[in-house]
Amino acid sequence: MANFLQPPRLRIGEDTEEERHATWLELFYDLVFVVAVSQLAHNLNEDVSLSGLFGFVVLFIPVWWSWIGTTFYANRFDSDDVGHRLLIGIQMLTAAAMAINIHHGLGESSPGFAISYALGRAVLVIEYVRAGRHIPSARPLTTRYAIGFAIAALLWLISASVPIPWRFGFWTLGIIIDFATPLTGRKFQMGLLPHASHLPERFGLFTIIVLGEAIIAVVNGVSEQKWDVLTVISAVFGLIIAFSWWWVYFDNLGGKPIEIARTHGKVGVVNL
Repeated sequence: MANFLQPPRLRIGEDTEEERHATWLELFYDLVFVVAVSQLAHNLNEDVSLSGLFGFVVLFIPVWWSWIGTTFYANRFDSDDVGHRLLIGIQMLTAAAMAINIHHGLGESSPGFAISYALGRAVLVIEYVRAGRHIPSARPLTTRYAIGFAIAALLWLISASVPIPWRFGFWTLGIIIDFATPLTGRKFQMGLLPHASHLPERFGLFTIIVLGEAIIAVVNGVSEQKWDVLTVISAVFGLIIAFSWWWVYFDNLGGKPIEIARTHGKVGVVNL
């Protein structure tokens, strides 16, 4: 940490370093989402059905979007000072709270899940307000994001006091606003396109987390079975599927779309 307190700074553009990698804090932050994804996988394992898959998707989207929000903020405005570290620490607590409430996230734990998500988004709003104060050129974008994400967070917070099934209506409206906010701010993204080397690495790390859960599921499933030819074949095919997903994804991972947008001035390929 170079300074005790320092304002957010732009980490993108031609005057920044060409190569940039995930920080130790970002890697530590990812560990909380390892737990959250593990809880989601556990839920799906207990209910392998269409309803179970639907519940998995409903809870996965907020977890994934929480990670996305922090990642894109750090990609543009990361600064290693006490303020940023404390805010990330609070976001880790909210992500951990989401993970705790995932097991019954569509039932008795849904208020806790909603409040946890809302508080995490509230911290993100604070981060964007802080960045906008110190970086005038980014203020139109940060203001748009802060307002949109704040409205969505408020809807999620209100949903905690609304009975089921109306609660999920508030969730749907909140997540739609969360998704729509970056889309409405496209014209402000022209000079603030994400860092071309840092962002693909961050998405790659999250993908590794998800693939890691697939490996764990295969190992746990096989360990509970009696060893025979079919068990071995199932284990091998499970690992092959995970490896194939890795191959397809990481063979095409890179910052080329961002570089194209930066070169030709097209922001349609980047929505955050």
